[in-house]
Amino acid sequence: MNSKDIMMKALSGERVIPPPVVLHSWGDYKVELAGFHPKFQYYQGGAELAEIERGFYERFKPDWMHFGSSAWRGFWDRPRKVEDGQAYIRSADDTTWIGIRDDYSLEDYDDVPWWDGGPKLRLESEAAIDDYFAAIAFPLEKIIESGRFEHMRILSREFGDRVLIAINDGAPGSWIPNHSFEECMIACVEKPDLVAHFIFKDCERFLTSVRAAKECGAHAYIFSEGFGGSLDSISPEMHERIEGETKRWFYSQVRKLGVLGIGYWLGDVRPNMRLINSMEMAGLMIEEDKKTFALDPVEIRRILRPEVCLLGNVDSGLLRNGSQEEIRAAVRRQKRAAEIGAFVTANGSPVVIGTPPANLDAFMTEARHP
Repeated sequence: MNSKDIMMKALSGERVIPPPVVLHSWGDYKVELAGFHPKFQYYQGGAELAEIERGFYERFKPDWMHFGSSAWRGFWDRPRKVEDGQAYIRSADDTTWIGIRDDYSLEDYDDVPWWDGGPKLRLESEAAIDDYFAAIAFPLEKIIESGRFEHMRILSREFGDRVLIAINDGAPGSWIPNHSFEECMIACVEKPDLVAHFIFKDCERFLTSVRAAKECGAHAYIFSEGFGGSLDSISPEMHERIEGETKRWFYSQVRKLGVLGIGYWLGDVRPNMRLINSMEMAGLMIEEDKKTFALDPVEIRRILRPEVCLLGNVDSGLLRNGSQEEIRAAVRRQKRAAEIGAFVTANGSPVVIGTPPANLDAFMTEARHP
C-alpha cells in the first residue's frame, strides 16, 4: 500500500500497525526551510508555493501533504525584499514597499478585486446576518480563480494518486467577524440564537470552499474548531446550544461532497467528547498539552468513537527544543494509542520556525519503526 492507501484506511476507522505518520506542518516552517522569510508565505502561490511544498514533502516523506491556502494570485509575482529582518512586498501600483505586519490580516491586501474591506457584521437580527453573508458570498468559480488552492491543484496532479492531499484553511463559525473575544463571549450569553444562526450561515457559506478544494485535488479538509478560538472559552452546554446541530450537519455535508472532514478541536476536548462523538468526522486532531490540561492520546482514543481516527499530539515545542531521544520517547508513548484503534502519529500544532530538520527526521524514523 502507498501512503494514500494507509491514510485512507486509518481515516476510515481501521487500525493500522505501524500507524501512518504525518507532520502537522502548514505555515511558516516550510517557507523558512526553503530559504524565504517566513512572512512571505501569505504572499506566495501557484508554482512557487507548490515547489516549497514539494521540497518539504520530498525531504521528510510524511503520509500526507498538509497545505495552507495560497495568497491571491495578484501577489505571486510582486517583488519582495528583506531589510533588517523586516519583510516587504511591492505595492500594486509599483510605487512603494509595504511592510508585512506581524498581525497579518486581509486588510494588507491592497489590490484584490474581491476584497475591499468588506461589510461589517451586525449581530442584530437573522435578517442582518443573512444580508452580511449575501454580501460576502463568492461563487465556486471565483474561489478557484483567486488561486487560493492553485498550489494544491499543481501537486495533486503529481502526487494525488499516492499521497493524501489535505488542506488546513480555517473553520467556519469559530469567530464572529469584527467582534473582539469579549464581544464573542458576551454574545453567546446575550444572543445565543443569533450566534447559532451566524454559525449556520458561515458553515453554509464555507461548503463552497470545500467544493473548490475538492475540485483542486483535496482528499481531506481540516477545520480548526472551537468557538472563540478554543473549546475552553465556553461550556460544553453552550457549544451544544450554539453549534452542535449545525456542526453535525456541516460534517455530514462535507462527507456527502466526497471529502474527508477532519476536526482540529482546539483546547481540552475531554469535556466536549459527547459533542465531538456526535459528528461524522473522519479524523480528530488535538493540541499538545498546554494551558491547564494534558491530553493523552491513549485516553482520548479510548473515549473517541471507533469510526473516527485520532491524530496524535507530540509537542511541537519538543520537536524544536528537545533532544532526539526525548522526541523518540514521546513518539513511542503515543503509538500505544494505535493498539486501541485507528491512529495517526502526528504533532499537535504546526511545526515551529527554527526546528532542526534532524529532529523531524528522528520523529519520522521512530514513528515508522514497527
